Amino acid sequence: MTRAMTFIGLFLTIVIGAGTYWVSHEVERLEKQYAAIQSEILTEQESIHVLDAEWSYLNNPQRIETLAKTYLKLDQIATIQMASIDDLSEDADLHQYRLDKFGEAVAFLPVPRPRPGDLAADEAAEAMIINSPSLSSLSQGDGQ
Repeated sequence: MTRAMTFIGLFLTIVIGAGTYWVSHEVERLEKQYAAIQSEILTEQESIHVLDAEWSYLNNPQRIETLAKTYLKLDQIATIQMASIDDLSEDADLHQYRLDKFGEAVAFLPVPRPRPGDLAADEAAEAMIINSPSLSSLSQGDGQ
């Protein structure tokens, strides 16, 4: 009985030792993986910092103004180019005007055409009719 208990104790000691050895190596492997991930995070944070600085430089209003003056050759908007909503003609119902924050009409869009689904069924059918000979009249004309 003592011999069996000795073997069981020895076996358990070996299993526990092997388990402890495996766990310690697994912890070392995970620590290396953690350090690598931390290094990647720091690299990405530095890249983000550099990109933020570059974005700030590229979006500097003075720089953009200089580039616009150099390459775009734009002029200031003259007061004669602006109109108020009261200056619109009476048939202005045909257009939709977009107003800026000062109430000035700055652009217009044509009123969209109604879709066939928006029309009544008979109006939609009339809208799709094309003024051309039908297939039945063409086939009758060929046979005669």
